[in-house]
Amino acid sequence: MTRRHIHTLIYFLSIGTIAVCMTMSVWACNLAWVVLLANWLVEWIWNDRESRRKILSGFKTNRLLQAFVALFLMYVVGLLWSSNWSYGLDSIRKCFPLIAIPMVLLTADPLNDERLPDFVFFGPFRKERSHRLVGNILFCYIMGILAASIVGLVRYFTIDNLPYRDIIPFLSHIRFSLNLCMGITLLVWQVVLGWRKSGFRWASVVAIILALYFLFYLFLLQSYTGLIILTMVGIVSFFARWNAIQSKRLKRSILTLLIAGIVSIAGTSIYYVNDYYQLKDPSSQPLRLATANGNPYQHLNDGLIENGNYVNNYLCDLEMEREWAKRSALSIHDTTPNGYTLRPTLIRYLNAMGKTKDSLGMAYLTSQDVEAIEKGIANPVYLRPLSLKRMYSVMLYEYESYRCYHAVKGFTMLQRFELWKNGFKVFTQHPLFGVGTGDVVDLCHQQLETDDSPLKGTTKHCHNQYLTYLITFGLFGFALILFFFTRAFRKKRLFQHLPFLALMTIFLISCLTEDTLETLAGIVFFVFFCSLFSQRYHFEPHN
Repeated sequence: MTRRHIHTLIYFLSIGTIAVCMTMSVWACNLAWVVLLANWLVEWIWNDRESRRKILSGFKTNRLLQAFVALFLMYVVGLLWSSNWSYGLDSIRKCFPLIAIPMVLLTADPLNDERLPDFVFFGPFRKERSHRLVGNILFCYIMGILAASIVGLVRYFTIDNLPYRDIIPFLSHIRFSLNLCMGITLLVWQVVLGWRKSGFRWASVVAIILALYFLFYLFLLQSYTGLIILTMVGIVSFFARWNAIQSKRLKRSILTLLIAGIVSIAGTSIYYVNDYYQLKDPSSQPLRLATANGNPYQHLNDGLIENGNYVNNYLCDLEMEREWAKRSALSIHDTTPNGYTLRPTLIRYLNAMGKTKDSLGMAYLTSQDVEAIEKGIANPVYLRPLSLKRMYSVMLYEYESYRCYHAVKGFTMLQRFELWKNGFKVFTQHPLFGVGTGDVVDLCHQQLETDDSPLKGTTKHCHNQYLTYLITFGLFGFALILFFFTRAFRKKRLFQHLPFLALMTIFLISCLTEDTLETLAGIVFFVFFCSLFSQRYHFEPHN
């Protein structure tokens, strides 16, 4: 085996490791990109002058690589007006893959010459060697997602009361959801490309099964963001391919399905919202003043609704506390595993059942209900992990809590609104050049303290990548980033390729609710596929 074969093998193994470990191991993913870069540097040293000149020429002409370099340099330059250099240097360290992976993938020789091993390829890509290698890389990626999901299922069924956020132990459930969306997209594209080829029918069937399994996993993770992203990927991809669809009948069929899907989502939403707010007994009746035992009720009349009843009406603490002591070893004033006291959890649980909060209501609780309340579950609907009603109940209760009490702490979406409002205040104080690479977190936390926000003391800062960049680099730096990447995408006409279009849809929407490029998992996900799909590999259907 020649030296060039060895470099190629290391190249492929490193890329394959990144693809697999993107969802499996941060440590292995870090090691893989370091080996990838080291292999590239060694090959650079061993190359002749003409090969080096070719690589330098590729750097000068590759606008996408220039965009990644510009983004990385923005982090470095941002240190100049930062006071917290420790945090700034740590941010730069985290961003090394942002430049290392594109540097290798976008300047190395395209993997389509005779030095490539004859790998067995995955997927119906054209049979040039480059596409067989890309197929192997995507196969590794899909297998990595599958392996991580299986580990998550084992944890889910073997660990009691495992929060959905902790099902996947390797990275956050949000980052894993992005990978699930990308995996589903690639699998569906596998079916689109290969269904008409008889040799790929078996692979298409397997791809459909895996895609449905990944979709199920989005529901298991309760990833509303992932479901919205997946829906948008489908809509954007459909309209992007509209002119390429020759059959009018197929166009009408797909459009009908799309409209039916939108109507179904709207109808489902209307049904569950109406069911949530439609007043039921006893809230639909005139308020009673005393329990069946003659003890007075307390009615707060604060307007907080859950499951068709006012949560804080029909309260009788005397009877609740007495009956609870008979049913549980825990005090009604003890704290549940999620940080709330048992009393409000019990009140919400009884309310969701449509019962009064007294001895009569307590009589309807089963031993399973008592156990659920002790675990901090405040609504019997929450016991159904894959229920649409559960998803709507969670979102609507968050809204009701904010409407009645302006509560945001502990509520996923409302916390984001509070952080966005706080981050925008910081941005308006430093609009042109931002606060620098090192001071984003400090100033965001200071602003939360200044405003006496309910989120003061949190470790979070923005939960929005666009806002984070505006705070960090200001309007000037943000405009530069947009300029370099827009120029690169237009030059290579990347949005004409559906896998790249799907990637950018996933990434751009995720940046609305997450600091996607603030973690290794998010950075590697974006730069890896962005670099891979921008190469001269075709992902279009063929005859």
